Amino acid sequence: MNTEDFKLTGASGAGRVSDRVRSIPLRDLLTWHGFPLKREGVSFRAKDDRYNIVIHGEKWFDNRAGVGGAGAIDLQMHLCGGDFRATCRVLAEQFRPAVGGLAFPESRVRESFPIRRSFEELASQYAVASEANWPVAHDYLVNTRGLDPDLIDPLHDRGLIYANNHRPNPSLVFLHRTMQGKIEGATLRDTRHDSTFRPCLGNKSSAWFSVGDPMNATEIVAVESPIDALSYYQLKPSNQIAVVSCGGCHIPDELLYQSWALRQSFVVALDNDSAGEGGWQRAWDQTTEWTGFKISSDCPIRKDWNADLMARRTADQNHHQVICHV
Repeated sequence: MNTEDFKLTGASGAGRVSDRVRSIPLRDLLTWHGFPLKREGVSFRAKDDRYNIVIHGEKWFDNRAGVGGAGAIDLQMHLCGGDFRATCRVLAEQFRPAVGGLAFPESRVRESFPIRRSFEELASQYAVASEANWPVAHDYLVNTRGLDPDLIDPLHDRGLIYANNHRPNPSLVFLHRTMQGKIEGATLRDTRHDSTFRPCLGNKSSAWFSVGDPMNATEIVAVESPIDALSYYQLKPSNQIAVVSCGGCHIPDELLYQSWALRQSFVVALDNDSAGEGGWQRAWDQTTEWTGFKISSDCPIRKDWNADLMARRTADQNHHQVICHV
């Protein structure tokens, strides 16, 4: 489908498209997003470390966020953000409606598995670098998240962290690399502190954002997000470790296998919550019979490693103020 085919001309055109994409089966939409679906009577549940969504017919509810809605448009906007028009466009492009008049054949959606967009396609829309936006992103990392510029700047200089070209609130882009250094994915993080927008693009099964060199480190530390990876490294700096962001509380099999093959120690350092505890338990159970594999747990005192970092920064500032007043 080309751009001209997709243009929404007038209210009737926009209404026709929205009516069609709204009726995309929610099971198909969640499957396209990569969720495993579990049947619960007449309902289905899609659950990961970020969402706990139950669907019943055309209605859905996210128990983790405490919000719900009806139809594919509402659900897509909940999962990925974006405005109404952009959401309709994404759904129409992904589920391949008929070009003529954008009529949406429901049988076609049910009979064919939707085509996932490649990382290159997604990156061209969501991860285009903008040096003009970097000061905003840098300020967020340093002043809002308490990260050291001496840690951030070299990663930016290497192109591993940058700001995208979105306005007025750019997102940070943290590139995922394979063990061999090939870029195959990215994690996005909105620069609004209260935002929940932090999707992963492309590969996060065998490519990850990391601080340190996973191939040459003697110890791999697995955390849940790029911010946590940076925070952990700042709290516990060492040229012997590589801190790897798993994009959630599930530690990829490939990361465990690679670490075992390279005879590296492995530290599970997920968030201090039930999901993090579950991730640690799964990794322990999976590797308990791996001969020679050294796996241990390291848990933040607070919710996550950035919360620990911010608490230490506050304590240091208070200590400095006390000294100044003596």
